[in-house]
Amino acid sequence: MMKANITQLPLLLRNPIQAYAWGSKVWIQDLLDLSESERQSPMAELWMGAHTRSPSRVVLDSTEKPLDEFIQENRLLCLGEIGNQKYTGLPFLFKLLAADAPLSIQAHPNEQQAKDGFAREEKAGIPLSAENRNYKDPNHKPEIICALTNFTAMCGFRYLNEIISLVSLLEAPQLHTCLEALNKAEPAEAYKDFLHSLFSLPQNIKLELTERLKEKLPELIINAPSYALEWKLIEQFAAAYPGDSAIIAPLYLNVLSLKPGEALFLPAGILHAYVHGFGVELMANSDNVLRGGLTPKYVDVKELLNTLRFEPYKPEILQPITGSDGISSYPSPVDEFSLFRIDLKAAYPVYLPAGKPIILIMIEGSSNIENLHNKLELTKGKSVFIPAVRDELLLSGSGTLFGATTGA
Repeated sequence: MMKANITQLPLLLRNPIQAYAWGSKVWIQDLLDLSESERQSPMAELWMGAHTRSPSRVVLDSTEKPLDEFIQENRLLCLGEIGNQKYTGLPFLFKLLAADAPLSIQAHPNEQQAKDGFAREEKAGIPLSAENRNYKDPNHKPEIICALTNFTAMCGFRYLNEIISLVSLLEAPQLHTCLEALNKAEPAEAYKDFLHSLFSLPQNIKLELTERLKEKLPELIINAPSYALEWKLIEQFAAAYPGDSAIIAPLYLNVLSLKPGEALFLPAGILHAYVHGFGVELMANSDNVLRGGLTPKYVDVKELLNTLRFEPYKPEILQPITGSDGISSYPSPVDEFSLFRIDLKAAYPVYLPAGKPIILIMIEGSSNIENLHNKLELTKGKSVFIPAVRDELLLSGSGTLFGATTGA
């Protein structure tokens, strides 16, 4: 068992990259300053954390160790007070997310749903790697995404009357039963029955719907210009996923555009998809995803419908709140995580108090991070894990860092 020496801290991280098909060949590669030969495949997510499926590795002198193992061997040092209380491991997963193409429409379970679903699938003997596995761990997955570039997302149901109005504009007979479902007296039933009827369309009807949209969209782009972005997204989805009824998702989900520095918080049970852009994402330490379209992967309609919140929901676009310490935070109402940003200026160093575990990543510029025992230079793309039990740290230099820590 390896016991940490506080003079080793902070600890440099080597982080795994997930090469999903929707990833970019530019954003993560540029941040990490990769060579041309390393840019041939898309890079979708860079994970910074201790999820057992793909943990970061801490650099310890001449050796490396998975972060989840390091934390288990040094739990109180790494986690501080929370290591004596609710959490036995790092409760958050920090990511860079680079979406050159849309992610699948998806939702994440709440805490009880995740525990029950994971136990149920474990009992059924479904392998964690199986295509039809919904629950990869027993954790819920609220999340926050902060844009590093202009960022487009679809999040939460529109109001029923707006959905009816927009879907009606398509004049698509293939959606007649879906429109009927939206007119139910009970709103929650209307949302649920609408989605169920949409998912239940026969494949030949879905293909007919795709062709109908291709015919109708040029007219709508001209005649309903206030929804030009929605029509263009549907056009893009129809070309990429013909025969997928979720191509009309921009009509039942809110379409949001974030500027760099703006963020969204998403609780459990909210149907959403990140469409395009580069951002930092922070979530509870989970990889549980229930998909709802725009993907060749497994879609469990019944389980998805059991998970969703059937109500209108439009997330607030969050601006950072800058404190007197020079640290800008993004409010998120959960205990597992808190996202912050530091804009370093040469004349104004920033202090990081002890008491909570932190992961930092340098997005632009360079900085020095030091305590009484140690000094480490952080350049663009470098990240560190900072245990909770330590001296106060001083950050100096010039540039932008993002950080993840536990909540209140």
